[in-house]
Amino acid sequence: MKTEEMWATVAISRPGYNPVRLLSQHEPMTVWLPERLMGVDLPRVSVHYFAKPLGEWIAEVFHDYRHWILVMPVSLATRLIAPLIRDKRTDPSVTVVDDAGRYAVCLLSCHWGRGNAVTRQVAQILQATPVITTATDSLGLPALEFIGHEWHWHLENPRMIAPISRMMLEQEKVGVIQESGSPDWRHRDAFSCIYDSWEHVPLSAFREIRGWLWITHRLTSLPKEIGQTPVLIYRPKVLSLGIGFSRCAREDDLDRLILRVLAENSLSAHSVDWIVTTSVKRNDQELEKWAAHRKWRIRYASASELNSIGSKSPSQFNPSVFEATGAYAVAEPAAILGAGGGSLLVPKCKSKCVTVAIALKQTDNLNSL
Repeated sequence: MKTEEMWATVAISRPGYNPVRLLSQHEPMTVWLPERLMGVDLPRVSVHYFAKPLGEWIAEVFHDYRHWILVMPVSLATRLIAPLIRDKRTDPSVTVVDDAGRYAVCLLSCHWGRGNAVTRQVAQILQATPVITTATDSLGLPALEFIGHEWHWHLENPRMIAPISRMMLEQEKVGVIQESGSPDWRHRDAFSCIYDSWEHVPLSAFREIRGWLWITHRLTSLPKEIGQTPVLIYRPKVLSLGIGFSRCAREDDLDRLILRVLAENSLSAHSVDWIVTTSVKRNDQELEKWAAHRKWRIRYASASELNSIGSKSPSQFNPSVFEATGAYAVAEPAAILGAGGGSLLVPKCKSKCVTVAIALKQTDNLNSL
């Protein structure tokens, strides 16, 4: 099973101990050594030994870790991992370090697997020279797969990364439409043409710009002016779902209504950040199973928190809801609460046993992009 935090390091010669020892003093890791080198003292780390030939052994454990540091020649490392490579989205990153610890070379999964970041970290610890060969990094251009990564944006169509990256390398114009999400994402300054909606793009820009990044929570069609121009879509986490439900509600009931309401209002499920409901529903198994399946976070709000929303929610007083929860209403104030006081996009919608409302997080300064 992969672990995002633990590094796996393998050294195959005694000189390779020194860089491994230095690394082990700074980062948690599992160290692998051949049995013939048994007895190495590396405090604070877990040391394992393998008896099989190097190539046979690493084939068995290669995909069990997220980051590999191979202390060996690059040529040997290349031959070892070549038969094991699957695709850049699932392969672990591989950093190769020479026995003297002079160079740290990112060999595999440099972007998707965060190999470049690990390689720089390894080089910093060893006081070595990092060798980064990905074009965007060497030229100081943004890696498109990591735009909005710090905000957990969902990348919807990664197949568009290659053509738009190629345009940026060739210094062709790439524009941005940002309709929602934080404007503070890294590398924003690399793009000179940024608009807050397609409607604000002049016709001349449609002719000049060769590719687009579209940052949006909305499921809407592209303007006809786009034609065959590549568009890379990001879904920022900006939607808050306020829900109320009765005891008879099951996971399927929640799923059915929420997905229908999102689709009917042209909103992406990938942009949902919070599920907010009354604290009375805490530990409800159906709710927790459903949210875990969707990978949505749950927040439980007290009656006083829900009632504090007041005039921001147009919901009328419901005696039965008040009796059960102590709140005058649940779905709409819960949605607004989860959106940090943002605007209510979808007033409450009901099924037999579930109620949902949707609010949009407030984003400062987006109109000035």
